[in-house]
Amino acid sequence: MKHLYNLLRKIDKRQRLLIAVAIILAFNLIIVLFPIRVAVFLIPIDIVIVYGATYIALLEDIENIEWLVLFILPISLAISLLLFYYLLPVRWLTRIPYLAVLGIGMYASILSVNIFNVGVEKSLPLYRAAYSVSNFLSLLAFFLLYTVLYSFRLHFLLNTFFGMLLAWPLLFHSTWAANPKSVLEERVYKFATIETVLLSGAIFILNFMPIKTNIYALYTVAIIYLLSGLTQEIMTDTVFKERVREYLIVFLLLTILIFATASWG
Repeated sequence: MKHLYNLLRKIDKRQRLLIAVAIILAFNLIIVLFPIRVAVFLIPIDIVIVYGATYIALLEDIENIEWLVLFILPISLAISLLLFYYLLPVRWLTRIPYLAVLGIGMYASILSVNIFNVGVEKSLPLYRAAYSVSNFLSLLAFFLLYTVLYSFRLHFLLNTFFGMLLAWPLLFHSTWAANPKSVLEERVYKFATIETVLLSGAIFILNFMPIKTNIYALYTVAIIYLLSGLTQEIMTDTVFKERVREYLIVFLLLTILIFATASWG
């Protein structure tokens, strides 16, 4: 293992990132050749592959809680895209754009967590860019995961339960990314847990609204945007009226849109 580690260290980090993305793409191409009833059993292996490939890209300076939190976004994005793929017509014309989006998403997500890993100053544009990309990809993963979940039309209690399970890891990552440290702050998992509980309550209520699956998922993401955004402002001590107003306006506009498109009849 030490010989392999030293060998990988000799490779330029950008090249290791490309190798990591290529590994993930190759394995996911193999998965999508199988029907969904087979693919679901390959998901645990896919998680291991994405974790290993991300480690190859990052390699150095991973400490303490970073062994978990740095890998949440790439894994969540890869699995959400894979599951969403099976909601689409399965053919090569679908596989090509799927692999393109997966490749771009993996490159962007691993690059973002690498910036968190190397400890770039939060005041620098590089950190702010990584932070913005990370938040966008997290919201995308949330939308895909909840679209898949709601498409099963489960009992409202199961929807709430699985919605809560899906939420916590990414909320934990998003909260940590606002102030990334190798030693976990107690408030990070506390805030993530509070956000998850509030979100599960909202999902429970939304079960009884006459809205379509994609709108249901979109509104869930809007709630996450509000909760996560405000929490990140608290984490960075930048809770200003203007920022709070911005989050509330976006949320209220989406709320109006949801109620306007609901089938109340």
